[in-house]
Amino acid sequence: MKFIANIFRAIIGLLFIFSGLIKSNDPTGFSYKLDEYFSVFSGDLEPVQDSVTISLATIDETTNKSFEINGKSPNFQILAKTTPWKAVAIEDGSTDSVFFADASIYLGDAELLSTPINAEDSNSVLLEAEIKYSVNDNTIGSEEIAFKSFSNNNKVINIDASKYVKVNSWMVDLLQGLRPYALGIAIFICVFEIILGLGLLIGWAPRLILILSLLMIVFFTFLTWYSATFNKVTDCGCFGDAIKLTPWESFYKDLFFLGSLLIIWIGIKFIKPIFSNPFAVKLLTTFTILSVGFSLYCWHYLPVKNYLKFKKGNNIKELAVVPEGAPSDVYENVFIYSKDGVDEEFTLAEMTGRDLKAEGYEFVDRIDKLISKGFEPEIHDFKIMDEDRTNDYVDDFFADESWKMLIVINDVEKANINAMPRIKEVIEVFSEAGYQVYPITASSSEDVEAFKHAHQLETPFYYGDKTNLKSIVRSNPGVVIFDGNIVRKSWPSTRLPKVARLLKIVQ
Repeated sequence: MKFIANIFRAIIGLLFIFSGLIKSNDPTGFSYKLDEYFSVFSGDLEPVQDSVTISLATIDETTNKSFEINGKSPNFQILAKTTPWKAVAIEDGSTDSVFFADASIYLGDAELLSTPINAEDSNSVLLEAEIKYSVNDNTIGSEEIAFKSFSNNNKVINIDASKYVKVNSWMVDLLQGLRPYALGIAIFICVFEIILGLGLLIGWAPRLILILSLLMIVFFTFLTWYSATFNKVTDCGCFGDAIKLTPWESFYKDLFFLGSLLIIWIGIKFIKPIFSNPFAVKLLTTFTILSVGFSLYCWHYLPVKNYLKFKKGNNIKELAVVPEGAPSDVYENVFIYSKDGVDEEFTLAEMTGRDLKAEGYEFVDRIDKLISKGFEPEIHDFKIMDEDRTNDYVDDFFADESWKMLIVINDVEKANINAMPRIKEVIEVFSEAGYQVYPITASSSEDVEAFKHAHQLETPFYYGDKTNLKSIVRSNPGVVIFDGNIVRKSWPSTRLPKVARLLKIVQ
């Protein structure tokens, strides 16, 4: 047992140090993953809100529609209106006309009613509608709307559902409150993992180190189990090619760690310290300082070792393009029928020779179900969209074989504004030299326009996927220069190139 316990102590200690160093090399990427976990957990723990049911009754019909209450914005607004009245001649050449308009009632963007009406005597009532709104079958209000001839019939009904909002638990508030501190927590975990690994190796305070290691592994095992079971936080572009594990592989890896630590715990009496206590404390303190410094350096600048797809030397086009003849996704038509309140899926083959209606089934929906995943390139979400997100210029980007530059500002509201004067200078000089510049962001066009105005940027911005932009360069903003489609150099906002150096690279 002595031999087994010490072998596992050495293996797990080294693996902890390796894992911690990988995370410390890219603390920003690790913080993205933690932030996503906090967001997903808080979202899953939020209480399911009740719905406001709108009942709209006219002389012809009654319709009911339900809308879930938004905990952050619990107010609803119903708008009734009539389109401009239009005269339509009764017959060709006739001077007699009938006036038509469309009477509509909306709740936000949802249409509750839309029907044509024709004018009779001035101010006469053409259509009456009664609106009742309720929560959990409890009526909280009602209004009557009368559409009159030659009137715009504008009416606004405000519904306040704030008192029906279910309050978040303390856990949801805690998780949401942790999101701004994801980076600090990430750095702490990186350093903590390295120190635990070193503590295991040198046998310092074995009982304390093992207890802390078990707590950490139980925490990670839960995260990886959750990701694998519920297919959440499976890929956030966090570590690139450094640790390529599926969620289930990560879960099994953590189970191995957990089992190994339990074996060490069984043989804990055989774990003896290698160094004296004072020297061990000095060694752990030194490694703590070095680990914190390394993590802060990689956060402030860029990872020392770049494992991202957009690393130096990579041909982006080769990693993003699907080769000819590669298999495509295969889908199958699936029909959903309901019986006794239970939904069931049927393929066309399973429906052949059966009369589902006669068997008591009711049709619900038809979907295209993925049955075979096709080839997916390593870079599959790189887009260079216009402001409307309708046109993708990534093919034009790939077709340009000259030097070109990406200015990545994934979130303009969180950008390092101290870097913007140099960014502006780099854009201007690089463009004047005849090279294409692609400022790209995931922010809204309204925020981008305000940002451009604030920093006097005249170049057009492009738009991309936020996760992809985070995985291009770990800086906001960040600069990546390409020779054709090959990445030649990346810079963070804290170490942007001087113009002379930039021009020297491309000449």
